[in-house]
Amino acid sequence: MSLRRYFSVLAGSAALCLGATILAPSPAMAAPTDCTTWMSGGYAYSKCTGGTGEHSVAIYAYSPYAGGPVLVTGNWAPVGGTSSARITAWGVERIWVNKRG
Repeated sequence: MSLRRYFSVLAGSAALCLGATILAPSPAMAAPTDCTTWMSGGYAYSKCTGGTGEHSVAIYAYSPYAGGPVLVTGNWAPVGGTSSARITAWGVERIWVNKRG
């Protein structure tokens, strides 16, 4: 086999492998599921046990001193992990889970 033919076959094989890699479907990404929230000891928490991606606890409170609503969010945590945020001194009106992934 000539050197030119050898490199042509090699380049063709590399292009075929690269094309298969690009066109192959990626693993499905699903937002976290089975999420729960709770409050304890001055903190709000969230935990998700299904899906993939990350989640973060969010707290909505109203502050007469700040002149309106206050939004506090926790750290982004992977599925199975716990996100936490300190509860403000004002009344908590709502807690929910932000999801990404």
